Amino acid sequence: QFSVAQLLLWMISLAALLTGAYGYLTRAQLAERVAQDAARAISQSQALAKDAQQSARTAQDLSRDALSKLQALETRLAESQNQQLALERLYEDLSRSKEEWVLIEVERTVELAAQQLQVAGNVNGAIAALQTADARLARANKPQYASIRKVINRDIERLRAMPAADITGLALKLSALSEQVDELALISDPAALENRSTPYTLRAFENRSWYERVWGDIKSELEGLVRIRKFQNDQTLLLSPEQGRIVRETLKLNLLQARLALLARNQLLLANDLSAIEQSVKQHFDEKSVVTRAFLDTVKQIAAAPVVLEYPTLNDTLSAIASASGSALAKPIR
Repeated sequence: QFSVAQLLLWMISLAALLTGAYGYLTRAQLAERVAQDAARAISQSQALAKDAQQSARTAQDLSRDALSKLQALETRLAESQNQQLALERLYEDLSRSKEEWVLIEVERTVELAAQQLQVAGNVNGAIAALQTADARLARANKPQYASIRKVINRDIERLRAMPAADITGLALKLSALSEQVDELALISDPAALENRSTPYTLRAFENRSWYERVWGDIKSELEGLVRIRKFQNDQTLLLSPEQGRIVRETLKLNLLQARLALLARNQLLLANDLSAIEQSVKQHFDEKSVVTRAFLDTVKQIAAAPVVLEYPTLNDTLSAIASASGSALAKPIR
């Protein structure tokens, strides 16, 4: 017969054996889950790398488009210079009255203003050219030029009333955002996780019995072992340092694409890029950070700024000049 001590010893041994077996099975299941999480993280990292490559190809395409447009502008500039040379030769070869030369000079200046609007969207340059044409007519001091000056001044007022598209300022803001990407705090960073955590709080101990306070202390110790955190994105904790670097590089590529779309004056493409940037920042970075909030505010300011404007034509002014010089119709500028 077994004594009570032996029976108790056998029971303790059996409990230890069962506990060891349970711990082994638990560690095996935990190792399997860790392996599955690692496989998913690697798959997501590869997907992010593919997205970054696609973004790089898109940026290269936009760069080629911008380069082709720049070459087109250079071609137009060369054509304008050739026209200026032809005009100078015309001054030498032909003998015309002073009044005709004034109208020719004013017409060329107005055509230059129209090119500034339609090709480069340069409102200030167009206003300066129109003011030069008006000043030339004022120096001529001819009554028949009054109608032309009236149309010119009307166009000047229309251009002054237009909202300005600050392309240079917006491009500088996008460049500044690119430099701030490395300062943004990822949601998966330890500091951000601590800020976003929501630990349980103990109830007040006033007016409670001694055994309730003892139970409260024990409960507090147990709750300290487990802390629950809530995230908007289930994949936040899966971001490794390498994935975080890829997220930052992808965000920089998106900012580059937005800058190229801005320089190309493509409002739709710019809006899509800014939307992708805002979504990426909200998904991966800590919105409670002051730097992140300022970053998002700047993105919203750029998205709200006008980029493509409908510029008026100067065909009325050209028609008035053509009528004064005896031409049938003014040649429209495209």
